[in-house]
Amino acid sequence: MSSKFFKKKKTSKSYVIKKTEVLSVNSQLERLKSSFPNLEIIESTKLRFEIILKLRPHIFSREYDVKIIHERGSVSVFIVNEKLKIAQNRNKLPHVWNNEEQKICLYSKDGGKWSSDKSIVSTIIPWASEWLYYYEIWLIDGNWNGGGHDEYSNENEEKNEEKI
Repeated sequence: MSSKFFKKKKTSKSYVIKKTEVLSVNSQLERLKSSFPNLEIIESTKLRFEIILKLRPHIFSREYDVKIIHERGSVSVFIVNEKLKIAQNRNKLPHVWNNEEQKICLYSKDGGKWSSDKSIVSTIIPWASEWLYYYEIWLIDGNWNGGGHDEYSNENEEKNEEKI
């Protein structure tokens, strides 16, 4: 027996998809300047900026010069003004996009943890500081504990060779 009183009541659910707001290059730069008043601006246009700021990953660490280039919705981060050391049992820097340029890997371009709707101050800067923290530990024992993805085969290959 079916009755209109026993039918399941349909509810209408409306899902609101919030459109994320892209932060302009100028907005990103202003946020950086307010957090790092001593940063050095190398270049600044409506479409891109290039800056250098100092980061100290830990109270007992030294300062590193970090160059940040923001253009076309992507951010590149480099350690500049010095050649980073290599751990004794390794032959290149860990978790980098480019060993010679010291372009460090903070997020995967295709997997995307960063997008232009996110503040560089609250994402890229802490990630760069964390990378430097794990780099200093890596110098001691040659083991990269900073996580990431498997695009850096030398770490895994060398560990396997040591076990043989």
